[in-house]
Amino acid sequence: MTNKPNGIDVAALQQFAKGVAEDASKRSARFNVKTKWEHQTRSVATVSHYALGGVTHQRHFDIAADEPVELLGQNSAPNPQELLMAALNACLTVGYVVNAAAMGITVHSLEIETDGELDLRGFLGLDESVNPGYDEVSYVVRLHTDATRERLEELHQVVTRTSVNLANFSKAIHMKPKLEIVDA
Repeated sequence: MTNKPNGIDVAALQQFAKGVAEDASKRSARFNVKTKWEHQTRSVATVSHYALGGVTHQRHFDIAADEPVELLGQNSAPNPQELLMAALNACLTVGYVVNAAAMGITVHSLEIETDGELDLRGFLGLDESVNPGYDEVSYVVRLHTDATRERLEELHQVVTRTSVNLANFSKAIHMKPKLEIVDA
């Protein structure tokens, strides 16, 4: 067996987890995204840094968002709902691949498909009784490994219990909005 199943350095993962468990100063991860409107319904979010255990790490990624033409955009990028689902799927993917590696399971293929339906009356403010967000989101994990069904059920339970974005989807997050008025 390779020392990096699924490309994951399991020894490094275990060392990292041990450090987090033993040292309170290593328990914090902080992420930040700044989004600027470009035009019409298009915006670009920039990731410039994150902090792990109080240490800031620089990096740079741009993430564009736009609406389809039918929703008054130019269809130049995924819309915010698609990005939200992509973020959930990406987080779940990490969970399956990393936890499978830690369990000694080699993943041959993994696909996650997520689906949700919105009632646009809520978003458009046409009916205050209608939730502008999702009432239900479903996802299907298609996983091919050589592991037994029992081991895969165990893996599935670990991932559903520990996925950050699944928790974010499943539980209310206390939001702290603040409006800053910028002078021209």
